[in-house]
Amino acid sequence: MTIRPEGSFRRRLAGGLIFALLSSGCAGSLVERAIIARGGPLTSLSRTSEADVHAGFPGRWRWRFDYTVPDLLRWTIETYGEEQSVAFDGTRVRYFLGSATLPSGPAALGDFQSVVRWTAVTTLDALRDDAQVALRELPQAELPGGVAAGVEVTYRSDGARYLLLFDDADLLIAAEGPIVLPTIAAGRMRARYESFATTAGYVLPARATYALDGRPFFDETVLRWAPNDPRPDAASFAGPPPRSVR
Repeated sequence: MTIRPEGSFRRRLAGGLIFALLSSGCAGSLVERAIIARGGPLTSLSRTSEADVHAGFPGRWRWRFDYTVPDLLRWTIETYGEEQSVAFDGTRVRYFLGSATLPSGPAALGDFQSVVRWTAVTTLDALRDDAQVALRELPQAELPGGVAAGVEVTYRSDGARYLLLFDDADLLIAAEGPIVLPTIAAGRMRARYESFATTAGYVLPARATYALDGRPFFDETVLRWAPNDPRPDAASFAGPPPRSVR
């Protein structure tokens, strides 16, 4: 999908969706408002990006994230040789080199589930499951400058906490939470999202900057967003990536 200037996207939102959310009584929550503001619910979201990485393995990287709500994720990294990918199919983490499945990945791959959770939190839709998360909207006194609203997300299973911050249009502009990037780095990551544009009716950031424990981590430029692609189903995450990120 091509990325186009944002324009008056609100006028293009589906009236039926908005009516359904309002009539359900859920539209008053910050997460629900943010879902409406960005264009509506998502069942999946993929992005292909270039990133300038400052820590871990510095340099310019190119990668693709394929995510299906609530917890299916593949991270495919373009390298000089064959592509490398890590995938979580809802129960198991697998590592692939090209089309080959390695019999056992490094022990740190188990931490890939923190990447899955970060993706779920910042995509928002999984936060509608009250059985999994508790949400606390931040009072004005707890908000940093330049932020209109915020919500603290706490996972009931282990107490992990995330912070989501929004502008006055209810778009997600910053996020913070724990992350473990297998064999690369671990800590508390903070992301800032900017350069919003419209793709297939969804308002999504074209750029993001990330810091880890207060230090620059990487700067990401999104080359392509793919909202609600029906192809990444549960079975696809159990095998190698179906296509190149190129």
